[in-house]
Amino acid sequence: MIGLKLPRRATLNAFVLTLVAAACGGDDDEVPVASWTAAWGTTMQGPDSPFPDTTPRSFSDETLRQRLVVTASGDRVRLRLSNLFGTQPLELAEVRVAKEASPFVSAPGTDRRVQFAGQPSASIPPASEAVSDGVELAVSTGDRLIVSIYSAATSEPATWHPFSFTTHAVATGNQAASEALTSPANVTSTYWLAGVDVESTEPQKVVVAFGDSITDGSSSTMDADKRYSDRLFARLQADPETRTVAVVNQGLGGNRLLRDNIGPSAVSRFERDVLGTPGVTHAIVLIGINDIGMPGLLGEAEKVTAAQLIDGLQSLADKARARGVKAFVGTLLPFEEAFPPYYTPEGEAVRQEVNAWIRGNTSYDGVIDFEAAVRDPEQPAKILASFDSGDHLHPNDAGHEAMANAVPLSIFK
Repeated sequence: MIGLKLPRRATLNAFVLTLVAAACGGDDDEVPVASWTAAWGTTMQGPDSPFPDTTPRSFSDETLRQRLVVTASGDRVRLRLSNLFGTQPLELAEVRVAKEASPFVSAPGTDRRVQFAGQPSASIPPASEAVSDGVELAVSTGDRLIVSIYSAATSEPATWHPFSFTTHAVATGNQAASEALTSPANVTSTYWLAGVDVESTEPQKVVVAFGDSITDGSSSTMDADKRYSDRLFARLQADPETRTVAVVNQGLGGNRLLRDNIGPSAVSRFERDVLGTPGVTHAIVLIGINDIGMPGLLGEAEKVTAAQLIDGLQSLADKARARGVKAFVGTLLPFEEAFPPYYTPEGEAVRQEVNAWIRGNTSYDGVIDFEAAVRDPEQPAKILASFDSGDHLHPNDAGHEAMANAVPLSIFK
């Protein structure tokens, strides 16, 4: 990992102020120290995709402009860029960040160049991530930012996140510093940008929503911030006692708990994507339905038992507890009639056994009953029709909101 090579100015200032206070005998005065907190993030995977509606790509003499909403406030920001799945060094000629005035348009006076270890460009080794230097840009919770990345040289297919549920843009040439892009083309995947952090002296909490396509936001409305994590963030903002809780979505479409397939398995990426999130205090785990359903599509060799899934979920709880992170586990949603033969009666029996363990377990700090929030009370193996996106697996916008409403805000207070 590169970046953060230089001492942080805010930290040095805080140290000097502490010395001054001590010299003056101010033992009762505490000087707040700034720290970095995640304000946005997404899970990265390799440049492959089994999904027909997304394809990996490379960039050459192109500017990629990506849009996001920060869920924490701070006086400075920094970026986390990923070449985790690259086999060659990633050379990025220019990176910039700005507040967004309107889609893809930077707000006047907010555009900032981003540096990496004091350099105006980023060079990221294969299988690595880079953390930028801090950028003087004050942001508030809910602000919309745009991150512009110019790749002058031809890159290899990029480390990416296939489904962002946000429209981004790519344009020819170096337009990173342009207020608006000329002749942009839309893209709906996230490339290289793994996270945005903010620096603040105010204490903040961070909850990571961790899971598969349901957490990722599949079937939610594009550009509408309707994923369950978005709706949870809105609820947190509406309560004065939880307004300083940031939400980071680390869902990954097609992901499985136990086996690598579409991205690294949940057990293998939990350390990086949850425990490695700056400032993380809470995690909501919802994963395992693809382990149950994928064997119907991929073959008998992919089958797993309820006991294996329970062991995997237990391991995540153990890791979180060892790091002092409060972890909550969600029950697996109904999936009857989903993508035959994804759903099978045998798979349903496994889901029921896993959910029974989830509801009775003492390994996690609590249980969030997502299944109860979205199931049809008359046909409990199915999602309620008004919450069903139509594929009988993924909730629609109303279903995502029901999931968010199932999360008790008291766990963050």
